[in-house]
Amino acid sequence: MPRILVLRPLTLATALACAGLVAPAQAQDSAESSPTPSATGAGPSAAGPALSTVVVTASGAAVDIKEAPASISVITREDIERKPVTSIGQLLATVPGVTGGLSGTGAQSKIRLRGLPEKYTLILVDGQRQGNSAGVNYRDDLGQQDLDWISPEMIERIEVVRGPMSSLYGSDAMGGVINIITRKIGTRWTGSTTLNYSKPSDSDRGDTRQLGFNLSGPLADRFGLRLGGNVTERASDASNGGFAGTYLSTAGARNQNLNGLLNWQLTPDQLLSVEAAQGTQRALGSDTVNAAGNPIVSPWGLAQLQHTKLGIGHEGRWGAARSKLNLVRNEYEDKGNTIGNNAHETVLDGRFDLPVQLFGLDQALTTGFQWKREALDNRDTIGVAPIDYAGNRLGGSGLSATTWALFAEDSIFLRENLALTLGLRMDHHDQYGTNWSPRAYLVYHPEAEWTVRGGVSRGFRAPGLKENSANAATQSGGNGCRSLAGRGWTSNSRNADGTRGCYMAGNPNLEPETSTNFELGTGWDRAGWSLGATYFHTDFKNKIDYQPLGLFNGFWWTRMENAQRARTRGLEATANVPLAPGLDWNTTVTRMFESKNLTTGASLLAVPRLTVYSALQWRINPAWNAAVSARHTGKELLTTGTATNFAKAYTTLDLTANYAVNESLTLRTGVINLTDKQTRELGSNYDNGGRTYFVGLTARF
Repeated sequence: MPRILVLRPLTLATALACAGLVAPAQAQDSAESSPTPSATGAGPSAAGPALSTVVVTASGAAVDIKEAPASISVITREDIERKPVTSIGQLLATVPGVTGGLSGTGAQSKIRLRGLPEKYTLILVDGQRQGNSAGVNYRDDLGQQDLDWISPEMIERIEVVRGPMSSLYGSDAMGGVINIITRKIGTRWTGSTTLNYSKPSDSDRGDTRQLGFNLSGPLADRFGLRLGGNVTERASDASNGGFAGTYLSTAGARNQNLNGLLNWQLTPDQLLSVEAAQGTQRALGSDTVNAAGNPIVSPWGLAQLQHTKLGIGHEGRWGAARSKLNLVRNEYEDKGNTIGNNAHETVLDGRFDLPVQLFGLDQALTTGFQWKREALDNRDTIGVAPIDYAGNRLGGSGLSATTWALFAEDSIFLRENLALTLGLRMDHHDQYGTNWSPRAYLVYHPEAEWTVRGGVSRGFRAPGLKENSANAATQSGGNGCRSLAGRGWTSNSRNADGTRGCYMAGNPNLEPETSTNFELGTGWDRAGWSLGATYFHTDFKNKIDYQPLGLFNGFWWTRMENAQRARTRGLEATANVPLAPGLDWNTTVTRMFESKNLTTGASLLAVPRLTVYSALQWRINPAWNAAVSARHTGKELLTTGTATNFAKAYTTLDLTANYAVNESLTLRTGVINLTDKQTRELGSNYDNGGRTYFVGLTARF
């Protein structure tokens, strides 16, 4: 009986080779393949059959996507080049199980996996933590998601794992993992640059300009260098006076970043890498005011946020085994505020991958460790309350915590068509103690074309630095105090110091949030046809949310508590149909059955019950490609101030075309939101941008 893939030891070694170790990704071109982990970063390889689509995020070992022990999707380089990528969230919005990704910088631009807020999604770049800028803001839920600190021109592919992955990655991976995998350094000098210009059909909207580049090659026999950068500027709607009537305008933004990677071939089997990167996100146009002196637009998050990354890594080959060791520091700093709020995260992690045979069974064993130190200094919210809810005087604006972890995962090939993955991770936090995260997952091929997969996993999320500190108290003008309404608080209530509203405080006695996730899926692939569906069910315990305390020591208080349970359930489906040679139709569907706080009965967040993305792609000839795609966003909960209602469902349509003039130059053009479906009446957080025309080019050299 023919098999899709048999991961015997030889094939497993090939998988590890194809994936690489420091910055795992598929080679840019045939010139980037190398028999050893060379300074160009092509990674170790071994004789054996090549894998069709290798993924590295779903398990301890690199595997073909059909064998991955998780629900995983891949966004390819071709997808990235099809139309302007002003935010990586717009690409992720095409993946099943993913919501958000609207254009702009509001709350609905943030990516959520399986109906969970963005804080439950771990973002990685080449398997390394990106850090978290949320604590630098006045409130953690304000500000952009940390996705756009890397040039789209540097990205080879993006792997999206849906469902808890705490057994491998620890905290923050409760909803899933987004792993942005960069392009390799080639054995010869190559590069590319992309220019894009987007113009809305509405004259009251700002246009967008984008420039990105990627350049890499050998400096000497043992050294390779990669440089990449990007500048994206979206003009503010306020440059034209804002929208007429009562519509909110969208603030402009200028995002820029620069990244450098140096690889040094120490020996034929040992590779050392050093990386440095810096990026800045600026708000534009928020200083424009109307006749009444009020701002026409307000920036989403900080006026200027700067990210700095420094890292050093080593990968090695020890016979059939592979090792990886990385030390990375990420820093976020509020450059638009003279008091200089900042967050630091330093992570040391390592892993050892080894194909073994135990009890007569082929296995892929991964063991590893992680040490993390995080620190936050926020003088807007930490230590600024007159007293805490216990009456203690507060002082100091800094918080810190240390975590260390050990983990192991074993993929056991029970039969040629049946694999079992077992994983376990232990995380120890210096404040909340030890947490265990196990998982078990089966992948079965009853026939060559069929795949059945499913498993159970435990996820957890550690309380954030602000969440577990009584010294962190955000003052709310009203919306954050609504839980106090039954305890004598009104919108006009005053504290002892004369201020209105309440203080929203952290709690040092919190425990981690935990979840148990069940999923079951099936897929069918044959001659370009593919169909798949996955049902998921996640139960949460110790969900952290603000609970009312009432009036204490002359001040109104709410406090973080482990007081709630929650549940999400849904169905993800995909289909790809080759209608004719060169003509493909693919569709992804996400149906949320439930996303509810079981204690209060409230929805976890605004999530459409139904999301559909469907695209028809036509390769007219080797040079011409065209596509038409539609995205349907179903009815969703909308909360504005103290009012709650539902936003209507809507559908947008995009047209794109690409023409390869030659191997060195590709032109692109198209229309986003062809029918000009507007959602700005829902507020700037829900603005989908309206009809937008774009032109662009990519030059390769």
